[in-house]
Amino acid sequence: MVNKIIDIEHICTLAALHLTEEEKKELVPQLEKIVEWVKQIAELDLSQIEENSYPAIDFPAPFRSDTVQPSLTVKEALINAPERGRDFFKVPKVIEGKE
Repeated sequence: MVNKIIDIEHICTLAALHLTEEEKKELVPQLEKIVEWVKQIAELDLSQIEENSYPAIDFPAPFRSDTVQPSLTVKEALINAPERGRDFFKVPKVIEGKE
């Protein structure tokens, strides 16, 4: 399905979306509305707005004291783990390669 304004197949590829044909048909008009709104914004006359008239506000990052605080013990952290190995969480392998 190809559309003049929205190339839904290309969008699905870029976003790694696996949509049904019905979902694609439903999504295209929604995306077209968004594109039209962006076009309206692009047509605004901004010539009277002075460049950098709204400078970024530079707030320093708040600092907190680096203090030692109580934390969970290994036993407490692993108490609800579905699988554990010694003192570690066991999780499914997600990287393919040598064993």
